[in-house]
Formats: sequence, structure tokens, C-alpha cells
Amino acid sequence: MNFLPPARNSRWFAWYPGYALIVWLLLVLHRFVLLGSPFSLTLLVRWAVLALVFSGIISCFGWLGARLVWMFSTAGLVLGIILMYIYTYRDMSGWEDLAGFLTFALFTAGGFVLGLIVEAVLRLVRYLRKHRV
Repeated sequence: MNFLPPARNSRWFAWYPGYALIVWLLLVLHRFVLLGSPFSLTLLVRWAVLALVFSGIISCFGWLGARLVWMFSTAGLVLGIILMYIYTYRDMSGWEDLAGFLTFALFTAGGFVLGLIVEAVLRLVRYLRKHRV
């Protein structure tokens, strides 16, 4: 994880919009290109807000020093996007867009929760080793 900035470094504020832009582009690609939905400015803005929220939460934890939360959240988000893209090509009688998005949301949230658990366990182990009686 040497590529990640250290805790409380100002580079996290540069990672935030970059991460949001990548997530936003992947969501837009799925909706308007792969699914072939008609262009909607409202939906475009909603995807941007969703990407900014995801990126903001994940980058905030990275800035605070919870790098494992960032890693697991990113892994969950990437896996969720991949599965959302895969569901696009399944014949689900018109439900592929909803199933794909719910899968994306589930894996993103799951990666975040798993990252929180792993980070908490790691910090607890470090604390107990430091304050051993």
C-alpha cells in the first residue's frame, strides 16, 4: 500500500475527485452505453453525486489513516462494478439494470463493512500488544 498517501496528507484531497471521476465514468458507461438508456442530465448528475459520496467517505477514511478501509472498499466497489457489468449481458427479462445496481451497492457496502472490521481488529491487536500487562 505504498502508493497510498500517508494519514492526514493533503494528497488525499487530490485522490478524492480523481476517485470520484473514475467511479462516475464507470457508472455512466454502464447506464448510457452498455444498457443503452436514453441520455438524461438528471441521472448524470445523480451518478455524479453518488460517486462523490462514495469517494468522499472512502477518501475520508484514508485521510484518517484507515488504509485497509480504503483498500477493502475499493476492492468491493471494483468487484461490484464488474458484476454489474456482467449482469448487463444476462437475460433477466428487463431486470438486469436493477439487479446489477443492487449487486454493485451490496458489494460496495460489503467491502466497506469488511474494511471497517479488519481495520478495527488490527487496531485492537496493536493496542493490546502495546498495553500488555
